[in-house]
Order: sequence, then C-alpha cells, then structure tokens
Amino acid sequence: MKVCLVQYNPFHPKVGILDAYNEVVESYHWGFLALGHQVERRINHFDPDALNIVFGFQIPMQLGLMPQFPDNTIFFNMERYAGVNLRGTAAEQLASRFQIWDYSRSNVDTWNALGPRFPAYHALTAYAPNLEKVPKGVEQDIDVLYYGNLTPDRVESLHKIAGLRRDLTGLSVMTLCNVWGRQRDEFIARAKVIVNFSRGNIFEIVRVSYLMANAKAVVCDYSEELEIEPDLRGPDGLTFVKTPEIQAACEALVADDARREAYARQGYELIRRRDIRDVIRGFFG
Repeated sequence: MKVCLVQYNPFHPKVGILDAYNEVVESYHWGFLALGHQVERRINHFDPDALNIVFGFQIPMQLGLMPQFPDNTIFFNMERYAGVNLRGTAAEQLASRFQIWDYSRSNVDTWNALGPRFPAYHALTAYAPNLEKVPKGVEQDIDVLYYGNLTPDRVESLHKIAGLRRDLTGLSVMTLCNVWGRQRDEFIARAKVIVNFSRGNIFEIVRVSYLMANAKAVVCDYSEELEIEPDLRGPDGLTFVKTPEIQAACEALVADDARREAYARQGYELIRRRDIRDVIRGFFG
C-alpha cells in the first residue's frame, strides 16, 4: 500500500502550532514502513495515487478544499469534539463522505452519533521507536518545565509551584510557548519533571505520550470530568493530581532522584505496550 501522511498548516513554516501533531505523524510514518508499506510525508498537498491520511484537516475544511480529496482519504482528528454537537456543521459533511480516525474514545462517540458513512476509528496514541529523540545524559538544571499555552489558571498554578519557602528555597520553573522540535527537546532533556495541564474533558495523551516515550517524569493535573484511558490510571500508570496538589507532587519527584527515575521508567514501559503497528493493523487487518 502507498500511504501519504499530509499535514496542513497554511503558514508553514512561520507558525508552528500544528507542529504539535509532528510526533503522531512520525509514529505513523515509522509504523507503516515497519509493516512494509510505501509511505511519504507532505505539507499542504496530497498524493492522488496514494491513501492519504490528513492531519490538521480543519484548515482545508475551512478553506472549502474538501471536494478535491479522493473518497478513500482518511481524516485524522486531534482536536476536542467530545460533548460538541456537530449537527449541521462542516464536520458532519466531512463524516458523511470520508473515514475519520480519532485519538479519543469520547470523540469517536461524537462522530458516530452523526451516523457517518464509515464508523469512526479509535486510533490510540501509541509508541514508535523514532519518538525516542530527546537528548540523554544532559544535566537536569530545570526542576519543573511546562510547555504550551499560558492561560491565567495555568500561570497561577505555575506561580504556586515556583513559590519560595520561608528559607528562600524553592523549585526552578521554566515555561515555553510556541517552541517545538529540537529546541523544545533540549529543554525537555534538562527538566527533572514536566507538568501537564489538561483543559476540557480529554486528557492530553498526545503531548504526554511523547514524554513517556523519552522516559520523562510527568505530573498531570486531574479533574472529575477528564477522560483518561484505563491503562494510564492506577499504581502502574501516571501521576494524576488535582491542581492544588501539583506543587507537592513536583517537589516529591524533584527531591528523590531514584523515585523520579523509577516513575519515568514506569511511564516508558507503559507507552511501549502501545505499539503503533497494532493500531494500524487494527484498522487494516
């Protein structure tokens, strides 16, 4: 099978926000190759002679470009649609013609509630060895790292994590916004702990899975409505804490090298049990 992985970003390379999809695309690139398929990766245009799997489809959808795509195109959704009424939207028109893949079980339910042409496929976020690219053996001089958008509630939480004690000691906290690729990875390598804030109703497994694949310790905030996949929970899963408890969870991991390394290794072994080849086989058989 000839496969073309297509990423859409009309401002490429000036704006890197859709670079958040890169690791998922890279995992599928490796997976299709490992299964013996011919695969290439493109930006902003598809291959009419291949099976095209499109990431960032909201952009061509908004630009009215959907009629150009072959009927066998797969559109991969990585945004939050759980609980959203898609009736009467362009997304419903998309589902009436094309196959949808989605990273979230709740999103899949939303798509399938539309009565789409094809049942939406739950494309579980998974591991591929080419994701292991964060530098190793780097001095970890950052206690806590956060990268992503800085909303007021996230700033408040980070401020509390960085708060000084009475003896004027505390954690060093680094924040990054719109930093991707190698530069982002250099900061990840230097961090002892990475904190993840999920907003909305779906846990940000795409972001966190990359950290797990690189054996990094991640502290994740938690709310009752958050969709968390079952294998990520429990004593062998990730550390989920409510926002007021994040500072203590970070401090505990920063202070104990052995505990932090064991936890990071646990996350690494967990994500490795999700093989991207199994996700691909799950659809194509």
